Amino acid sequence: MAAEDGRYPPSSSPKQKRLNSLCPLGSISCCHFVQFLIHGTAQSESVVIIPAFGVQLETQYRSGRVVRRFVPCNSILKPVLNECVTPVTCYWSLAWILCDEDDLMLVFEELRPPLYMLVPVWKALCAGIEGKDCEANKSDLKEQ
Repeated sequence: MAAEDGRYPPSSSPKQKRLNSLCPLGSISCCHFVQFLIHGTAQSESVVIIPAFGVQLETQYRSGRVVRRFVPCNSILKPVLNECVTPVTCYWSLAWILCDEDDLMLVFEELRPPLYMLVPVWKALCAGIEGKDCEANKSDLKEQ
């Protein structure tokens, strides 16, 4: 209606002017934002257990970037499975209790694998780190 009155050209509305003032570069900035989202997301995460030495965590991103972290065996006290509950969702995560650390260290930081994928990794970590199965928590989890 405003375009018919002659106050605004047909291609620009008050809403469009507001958006242009917030984002003056328009579609160029949006393209960079989408590119950042795509390149910032993880494509895969892996855990390599090296008995008596430690564990290597690897995250591969869609941009091709690979981040590797190594955690020595002597700094890992115990691997734990956590149930994370938010107001919107509930999911499981695998974490480590580390020596001289106040916080838990997540094994899979970017992705949220389902519980049936986490349990075998948790058992392998328990066996590789401690040299035995985690018998205390085995009865709590059902095999799927």
